[in-house]
Amino acid sequence: MCDDTWNTGAGQYVVAGADCFVSLLGNFIDKYNGDQYFNDIKLDNFIQNSINRYLYSYGTGLSYKTKKMSPKHSEKIAREICKISERPFMKNSKLYIDSGGFQVAMGAVETKDMPNFIEKYHQFLKDNHQNFSHAFTLDLPPGPSSTVFESYEQLENLNRQSYQASANLPQEIKDKMLYIHHFRTPSLYNTWEKFLWEENLADGYKNFATGGLVANMATDMTIPCIIYAIPLSEILRYAISKGLKEFNFHVLGGANFIDVFYHKLFSYHILKTHGVKVNISYDSSAIFKALAIGRFVPVFKEDGVLIKMDLRSNSTHLRFQDGHTVEEMVYKLVNEIADNYGFKRLNPKDDPIYQEASEPGKLPTFSRSVHMYLICYMLRIYRYLELISDEYVKEIYPLYEQGKQMDFDKKCYDLAKRFNQGKNTRKQKAKIASLFKSLQILTDMDREYNKHLIHKFMSNDDISIMDGSGMLKF
Repeated sequence: MCDDTWNTGAGQYVVAGADCFVSLLGNFIDKYNGDQYFNDIKLDNFIQNSINRYLYSYGTGLSYKTKKMSPKHSEKIAREICKISERPFMKNSKLYIDSGGFQVAMGAVETKDMPNFIEKYHQFLKDNHQNFSHAFTLDLPPGPSSTVFESYEQLENLNRQSYQASANLPQEIKDKMLYIHHFRTPSLYNTWEKFLWEENLADGYKNFATGGLVANMATDMTIPCIIYAIPLSEILRYAISKGLKEFNFHVLGGANFIDVFYHKLFSYHILKTHGVKVNISYDSSAIFKALAIGRFVPVFKEDGVLIKMDLRSNSTHLRFQDGHTVEEMVYKLVNEIADNYGFKRLNPKDDPIYQEASEPGKLPTFSRSVHMYLICYMLRIYRYLELISDEYVKEIYPLYEQGKQMDFDKKCYDLAKRFNQGKNTRKQKAKIASLFKSLQILTDMDREYNKHLIHKFMSNDDISIMDGSGMLKF
């Protein structure tokens, strides 16, 4: 990473699992002599120049087995968000509250108890709004094989009840809320279109979001646009109709490396075309899954290609690039962070990558210090991806303005390959080929065309068809 990337402020990536993040880093400082490596003040400075957005779900602790919500559920969640927000290194960061709607729709709460869940969530927001920065509206989408809802009418009515409860919140709370706009099938599109344009349930919001990106991903191969351009264009049209010159838009999921480029391209295009500033954020739990489970980190090679570096204990001795082993690269990467934010430097003697397993037959585990530094490194990667994408968009956007689609597509494809280990994929080609059309969708904001795309390419995923048993067909 170049020196001029270290103090550029925080990015738009939202880290899912705020409780896990705070617990890991906090316990390291408090219980494992981590203050010899960095303290809360230094870590806060790092976070504010890397990624300072974190997500915690109101659905945490719901049981798919019992399908019963603890009477003290809201109190438990409130205690947890206080622990998160009161940690000194989190005091300047943004805490997002997910509604838990996904867990509910997947069966963690019985249908008959959903109205009570809706009521409890909104009361929780009223009671605890001073302890979080943002919260999502409680949407109840159908799960991929859910038998929760007896009919689409029931699904629509429950969502309407929830969105009306959010619409009636005090304005100081609505200012923190993200209004989720669904679109993924004709039925969902028609319902959320009514909520937005006819029933005025989005009035008073300045933060919006969309979901469904990780469901039925095969559709993304056939539809001639980056799929979330559709709901973004709808919300953009709505925001302009309300006179908004700036708003936040969150893509639930949307955290593949090349997605970061799409977010930056769309934001830039909207500002140039409509004079509206859209801050696009996105989320995932990749810093935990890739690192702790997958045992790899993404690393930029000298030629600018982002590849996965295998961190498994039997791979650290292998050559990685330029004559350096994996072990040597780990210390090089984490010590760049240490040098720029005042952390203690690590070395193989005092801080080996792995510590021996405590029991025979068990695999070695990351040493705590290296693990914490690698978590920080993962945050830096997302910030670095954003900075690269910002500059690349400015470089290639004139090609779009000049109508040079082939040249524009080639430049976009070159970056996609760099972000994907230098590899070509069929899906990658299809998505890059759809970028020109995606930008046109964001220019035109044509609701009828959006509806046409959804009916043509997403009808097979619809949920409004009932089979003979009264179950939803997915």
